[in-house]
Amino acid sequence: MGEVQTFGRVVRRLVPAGMCALCLLGVLAPIIMSTAPARAGQTQPAKAPELSGRDTLGVQRNLSDYLGKKPLLLEFMSLGCPYCLEMAPVLARVHAAYGDRVQFLTVVFDPDAKRIQQFAAAEKHTWPYLVGAPPIIDAYKLKGVPAMFFLTRDGRILHNHAGLLPEKELREHLDSLLKAK
Repeated sequence: MGEVQTFGRVVRRLVPAGMCALCLLGVLAPIIMSTAPARAGQTQPAKAPELSGRDTLGVQRNLSDYLGKKPLLLEFMSLGCPYCLEMAPVLARVHAAYGDRVQFLTVVFDPDAKRIQQFAAAEKHTWPYLVGAPPIIDAYKLKGVPAMFFLTRDGRILHNHAGLLPEKELREHLDSLLKAK
């Protein structure tokens, strides 16, 4: 029980209460964010905000470190979110099919890098994981997790989605990402 209470205190420090509430209550319908893709009248989708965080080995990384060669699937999640955990095996299957053509990057809102490493290993996720921090939540205007952003090679947001994403729809977004210029 002590571990749950400690985790709860950590989550409350790192993640705004509303974000956790959305996850725990299952009210994660797709959320339109200000970084949404281009709409009628716009010529290009919005550029993804730069983000910075430590990987699970403690090395400082930036989003720009992962852009350029391939389009990128940027996932935001929490180890305390049941919907995020439900997405993990889906992402593993999709990575097996798309990982050679799309860079995956996961930002986890949990301060324990060792715990994140253990989770990634257990799920057989071989892509990079970063430890999330409040500035990232603000930069991406996250309202809940899981949330996914589909970025072109140059960092433009082609799609974004908050909440559970069925595998078929995830693959469709990745297919359109691969076709984007």
